[in-house]
Amino acid sequence: MEGEYREYVERLRSAISMGIPPPRWVLRMVFVDREREMKALADDVERVVRSGAGRARVVVGGAGYGKSALLEHFKDYVFEHYSAAFSYVEMRELAGTKPSEILFAIYRAAIERMEDREGRRGRELLTNIASTLLEKFSGKIDRVLFRLRGRYRPRVVRRFEKLGDAAVSRALACMAVDYLNPIAYDYLLGVRGLEPDEARLFEKVLGSRIPWRLQREGLVEAIATIARAVREAGMKALVVAIDEIEMLENVQRNLLQKFLAEFTALVEASARAPLYIIVSSTPAFWSEGKKCVKTLYPFLFQRLDRGKIELGGLGEADARALARKILGLYEKAYGRTAVAGIDGDVLGSECFRRVEPPGHPRGLLQTLLETLDERVVKAGS
Repeated sequence: MEGEYREYVERLRSAISMGIPPPRWVLRMVFVDREREMKALADDVERVVRSGAGRARVVVGGAGYGKSALLEHFKDYVFEHYSAAFSYVEMRELAGTKPSEILFAIYRAAIERMEDREGRRGRELLTNIASTLLEKFSGKIDRVLFRLRGRYRPRVVRRFEKLGDAAVSRALACMAVDYLNPIAYDYLLGVRGLEPDEARLFEKVLGSRIPWRLQREGLVEAIATIARAVREAGMKALVVAIDEIEMLENVQRNLLQKFLAEFTALVEASARAPLYIIVSSTPAFWSEGKKCVKTLYPFLFQRLDRGKIELGGLGEADARALARKILGLYEKAYGRTAVAGIDGDVLGSECFRRVEPPGHPRGLLQTLLETLDERVVKAGS
């Protein structure tokens, strides 16, 4: 057991030294509640769940101020309180994507990483949604006729099409058919188009043609359609968290403007579907830098800035709470004897006073780790 917790400490230490967010499962261990920020997010998702109309929110904070930790904690909150789907898109993992393909990459990542509180994810979750909808939209006669003819009745297809985008809704219907499932999933991801023989199979099952490939112009309505499917299948909403959008700061100016226009369309579309979009950004990329959202696409900035969540430094009480968590982690990793005599509250206050800027979460975490390494790890070696 100690070896497992030592790995947790090492992963945390490594991430902090490299200036990147720690692994999600480590973040959960050391998160210190941000009550005000969590309440804003919780109120948002409650409104989406109740009304079925989505919304969007931006979280702004400098590097190391806990944007990723907040989103990860919020994901746990959503799964604890609601039957919902959650998709966590890390822009850092999309580095290297062609600028012209950024929206497609975000859409694809949102679908692949969509999960529910039962642990179903990506294709498995979409298959479950499609099968649930087919059961809901079909009567006994529909199911008998499908087994006999291998084709949906028009009324069933029309029920799927009421979800929104025709291509996406029809592809969802095909995901409920075992031999079409992998093809339909690839189609929904936009990773490839249909081969002629595949297109004929789709047409046979649906009784109508489907565009040979998902088009870029339809991505906004595609994600809205999937959000409606999520709700129709019994979950309350789809939450899409897009973390570290500042990773786009090096994209060519005109291409970045084009993406921001497309993203604005997605934000606007969220109001027409049970879709809650959260995007995190540094202050520089949001409103302060030479190539920031405020300058490049004022409409998106105005749309989200009024309700933005700004992450500041932690207070001394939070520093003590964090110190107690880290000390508990070291106790599990190195044994109770190794941490004997170390008071978590005193440790937190000491480190809080040493950190600049005051209350910087990553700086505080780094100081705590360095102090405990000195007192526990080196002292015991």
